[in-house]
Amino acid sequence: MRAILCLCCSFLAMPVLRAGTRHYAPQASKNVGLHFRFQEKVVTLHEPVVVFFEVHNGLSQPITVTVGALVRQFFDLSLTTPEGQVLHKDPFGGQIDIVTAGNGKITIVPGSNYREPLVMNEWFSFASQGTYLLASKLTSEIETADGNFVAEKETAEVRVNPRDPVRLNRICADLAKQVEMASNVDAAQFPARALSYVDDPIAVPYLARVLSAHTLAYEKAIAGLERIGNDEAVEVLLSALNENYGDIAELATRSLGRMQDQIANPRLKETVKKSVERSSARARNEYIKTQIAYLDYRSPDLQLAAIQNLMRVQDGLQQAEPILQRLVNDSKQPASVRAAAQDALKKLHPNN
Repeated sequence: MRAILCLCCSFLAMPVLRAGTRHYAPQASKNVGLHFRFQEKVVTLHEPVVVFFEVHNGLSQPITVTVGALVRQFFDLSLTTPEGQVLHKDPFGGQIDIVTAGNGKITIVPGSNYREPLVMNEWFSFASQGTYLLASKLTSEIETADGNFVAEKETAEVRVNPRDPVRLNRICADLAKQVEMASNVDAAQFPARALSYVDDPIAVPYLARVLSAHTLAYEKAIAGLERIGNDEAVEVLLSALNENYGDIAELATRSLGRMQDQIANPRLKETVKKSVERSSARARNEYIKTQIAYLDYRSPDLQLAAIQNLMRVQDGLQQAEPILQRLVNDSKQPASVRAAAQDALKKLHPNN
């Protein structure tokens, strides 16, 4: 009886395995290397500070690493400044250099490596000289066929030296060349992002070159010019208002709109104000024309969406009034479209 009781107790003490229970394989971590490594251990003021996220799979089986889909929310990064201030990366605060589609998982085959460049200036300011300490950790689990494990936390240092104009020019020229030579959008993302975070007037002509050449990442050049914000950068953005390529003019208009209150030069500030007003009006009119054109499409969903859009934009209903009246009077139009057009006209003339 005592033996039976002991046997029962031993069964009770055993862990119960259920479907979906994770099995951890800490031994696998010995053959998998995961690091956040500074590209350069010594940099200068105003240049981009780059960290490589690197994974080496030394196992005989594939591994899966979850980094995040649209943002690298599983990168836990904190930076200690030379003054002792501790800064933390917001897990959902910004985009990353290479976006992984889908569920944010990367699979690394046996014996191979994965490397992703991160521009740290996107999350942290390196505004003063001295030594910075980066603490980094991947918060998600690394998955293997034998189980999962968690990578250990790491620390690394980077030294920021005084501003070096010669070095900055060389870095900007190299990054601009990489953007211009990129064969696809993904290849252009990192050098364009790095160049856009060169927070120095030296970068302005290089950003202007990337913008005027209609490269595959011109939007980052506009963001970089906005960050620098000096008179030369403003002049480049003013020139971009005349661009007909992609959405360059629209993006430049938005940037100048955000910048105009910080412009110290009174004449330039007034020029920007008038230019933004003209550009905004031109863009609004083009948008209204597009929505009015949609009203003649034989698609109720598209027509209804266009009516809603015209109600939201200034002067939209005024310009569309003849077409809306025609829709109301057209018995061949769907009842929903005629009713929506009638409601829009009532909003335009509430007293009728």
